[in-house]
Amino acid sequence: MSAVAKRYARALYEVANEKQAIDTTEVELNQITDIIKQSDELNMLLTHPKVTAAEKKGILNELFADKVSETTLSFLNLLLERGREDELNDIAKQFTELSNEARGFADATVITAKPLTEAELEKVAEQFGQKVNKKLRVATKIDPSIIGGIIVRIGDRLYDGSIKGKLARFTQQIKQAQV
Repeated sequence: MSAVAKRYARALYEVANEKQAIDTTEVELNQITDIIKQSDELNMLLTHPKVTAAEKKGILNELFADKVSETTLSFLNLLLERGREDELNDIAKQFTELSNEARGFADATVITAKPLTEAELEKVAEQFGQKVNKKLRVATKIDPSIIGGIIVRIGDRLYDGSIKGKLARFTQQIKQAQV
């Protein structure tokens, strides 16, 4: 993540915090980045060097003027004026990290070979939340290649309790013992 994205996210966070609109701003940023990611045309227009900042602002204002807050729209316009629209995804991620930190939340990805029940997922979230001292917002992924067990990713931490991971570590230990 670039230093530029971190600075812009911090500035937006401070403005949103002043206006008590952190949650709203986070949701709006994520919706905007999702819409841009899903539309190849819009993505191309916003990143094309021959489309002027004024034209880009016109497009975004037309799309989002009545759908997002004034704070978010002003921020988008500022990014366009300064030629930083390519930083929007990183800014949105950093903003989410800042808001999670303030609320004592962390995002976690839980990877299993088969789907977990709600009760199992809650138990995993509680146990790993205690490890990092935060309340976890959990996203799940199914990956049959891990054979069994669980992999949990929280930020830059990875907890690998999968059978595939254990076999890989065991294989590595055998190779090192033979040397």
